[in-house]
Amino acid sequence: MHVKGLVLSVISAATLFGCAPISRESCINDSAFDIGYSAAMDNADSEDRRRDVSKVCAKQGREIDQAEYSEGFDNGVKAFCVADNGYRWGLKGRGYNGICASSAFGAAYDDGLRIYRVEQRRTAIGNRLTSIRDRLSIIMKVFDEDKTLTETRKRELRREVDRLLLERSDLLAEQRNLSPS
Repeated sequence: MHVKGLVLSVISAATLFGCAPISRESCINDSAFDIGYSAAMDNADSEDRRRDVSKVCAKQGREIDQAEYSEGFDNGVKAFCVADNGYRWGLKGRGYNGICASSAFGAAYDDGLRIYRVEQRRTAIGNRLTSIRDRLSIIMKVFDEDKTLTETRKRELRREVDRLLLERSDLLAEQRNLSPS
């Protein structure tokens, strides 16, 4: 297996081309096996990636050996589809396209994704609580410093304070009920 340049190829593909399936350098330098292996490790659909890679590499004057690509992809699936990787993949919130036959991978992925979502919600709650605190601080400052406030404006601000305090209370309750990470 020619995995030596694989890591650099994957990094350069992601860096140089963003969503491109493969970099120009990988087309020229990597074996079809390594390209297939990398596709599996990216959780790519085999046929879609093969087609995209073939188009990009054809522009470089290279034809991808389909049998070697398939062998690399199959080996990559075996390496990718382990439970620990499923957990890590889910924990990062990455999408999963179902290339693994292993139910252990899927279960571990679901566990990791659940934790990812809880952490995302916890972060969103924390951000909103900060926003509420800041808005309440501004309102209190207005009450303290603005001596020209009309009674109507004071009522509006009190209603806003009540709404913000209720929202804060609800968010704190939700935060307490989130599953521990």
